[in-house]
Amino acid sequence: MFLRSMLVLLLTAELAAASDQVPTPVARLQPTGRWIVDYGEAQCLAQRNYGTSGDQLILGVRPAPNNETYELIVARSVRGPKFAEERKGSVDFGRGLIKAWLLEYQPPSSDLTLYQFRISAGDMHASGAPDHVVFAINGRPSLNFALTSVPGLLKQLEACTADLQHYWNLGGEQDGRIATSALGDVRKIFRPEDYPAEATYHAQTGQTQFFLLSDEKGKVAGCYLLRASGVPSLDAMGCQVILKRATFQPARDARGAPVRSTYVTPPIVWVLRG
Repeated sequence: MFLRSMLVLLLTAELAAASDQVPTPVARLQPTGRWIVDYGEAQCLAQRNYGTSGDQLILGVRPAPNNETYELIVARSVRGPKFAEERKGSVDFGRGLIKAWLLEYQPPSSDLTLYQFRISAGDMHASGAPDHVVFAINGRPSLNFALTSVPGLLKQLEACTADLQHYWNLGGEQDGRIATSALGDVRKIFRPEDYPAEATYHAQTGQTQFFLLSDEKGKVAGCYLLRASGVPSLDAMGCQVILKRATFQPARDARGAPVRSTYVTPPIVWVLRG
């Protein structure tokens, strides 16, 4: 049986790919550990430590299972907002700024605040073999992480993603692994009180769509943004609500047995009502 809990340690061979296009704005942070790729049941996540036991600073890379986007995640030992707040920011691998909205929040029962940037898979792969990445956040000091082994890291994540797709029977309707698709309508589970306070304050509206992983019992095990609304707080709340409340009639194989599957939601429209 495929073990999705396997951890893969990547060699930290140095790669020479310095760029002189963009000056380094802040001191470059050096890693204090190796890249670790976690083959999780519902995600592939690479992490590397840049901090100490008393002052944690972690860089994470998480590809979406549909190969369209990457999340770049910074986790650090600072106090952050309880509810996700959106901020303007950018990502720079030394080849020019990639504008990216991000979410900042402190998960429950955690001492770490997360900064989640989302970029396209094209931008991630166009980074080449960078020796650093700079995250700029409006109202926060920039963070400059030294990088090594990025091409090898992306290959490991691609292999993990391929396994993840097979595990969740992505494309199973076409190759016969799935005879009946999962059924359900997530639009019915949303409530007026789910509207994020920040989006309400700024009178922000939008339309979004998600890519889901649904298990044999119809429970949602993974939620990924497929089409962004342009308002990160709405996108983040959509996944929170879906993971908490959504259930489906599970997909079934040719024998009628329930099986894991993927599911693309219909467009979810966020509208403020007077």
